[in-house]
Amino acid sequence: MTIHDCIVVGGGPAGLSAALVLARARRDVLVIDGNRPRNRATYMSHGFITRDGTPPMRLRELGREDLARYPNVTFQWGEVVAVAGGDGDFTVTVTGVRGGPSGEVRARKILLATGVQETLPAVPDLIGYYGSSIFSCVHCDGWERREQSLVVMGENPELVNTAKRASQWADQEIVLTNGSGVVEAAEAAVLGRRGIVVDDTPIVHLRGDHGTLSGVELADGRVIAATGGFVQPEWSLPQFVAELVPTAADLGGVKTDEYGRSGVPGVYAAGDVRGVTPSQLIIAAGEGARAATGLNNDLIFARFE
Repeated sequence: MTIHDCIVVGGGPAGLSAALVLARARRDVLVIDGNRPRNRATYMSHGFITRDGTPPMRLRELGREDLARYPNVTFQWGEVVAVAGGDGDFTVTVTGVRGGPSGEVRARKILLATGVQETLPAVPDLIGYYGSSIFSCVHCDGWERREQSLVVMGENPELVNTAKRASQWADQEIVLTNGSGVVEAAEAAVLGRRGIVVDDTPIVHLRGDHGTLSGVELADGRVIAATGGFVQPEWSLPQFVAELVPTAADLGGVKTDEYGRSGVPGVYAAGDVRGVTPSQLIIAAGEGARAATGLNNDLIFARFE
């Protein structure tokens, strides 16, 4: 079985950027991607210089086109379910998707660019508006929501910080905890001084048409007028990542040094899998390039030991 120099797990901006740097370093690279990015529900991605407004799946396609020019890079559709072995000889178990093969592949190094798994709050109808009127990244999608009446929804303590960030773009803003009571009184008072109301009433229905939000109906019968909003999801790491890297934490992500080296020799990480703040495509791409540089340097220097 061929032993690749590196298997990059994840074909988003972090993984594709890493693969490009490694390709140009004359490394034998295998990129494995499951084709289920968190931003697949979004019509356009923003903040990526020269590609502002490009659909996120198209951005990935353009990245794969860049890699196709390098004969030392192979792309495979698949979900990684396990990684065994150690530095110098890892075995990766893959379940094929989109016609990709299932089986085992081997590599000297592993670069994790999987992103994180996302669980949205239990708000009825939310999925119908997610990616069109309601988003999770204020820096990514705030401009299109500027000077609007916005709702910020969530059921975990990070909701407060999301609400603060959203205020930069909102004309009016209300925070809805969906009955979770997650915002403490002192925090609610801080928001209130900026004109941001916190409401703990459960949400029963999102109103709108074809993904365009017009309001939020609460359990007491009130309807909050809103033309858009932001949501605070829960994030977790893919199971195989949590099993592979003992320094991983669901919210903090995989701990690395400045060049993406994790606490496990031979395993590197880049992008949202390291932590989802700030969660921007161009930052993920930069992290991928930096981790690939660290990985390639380690392979080079090992020849001289």
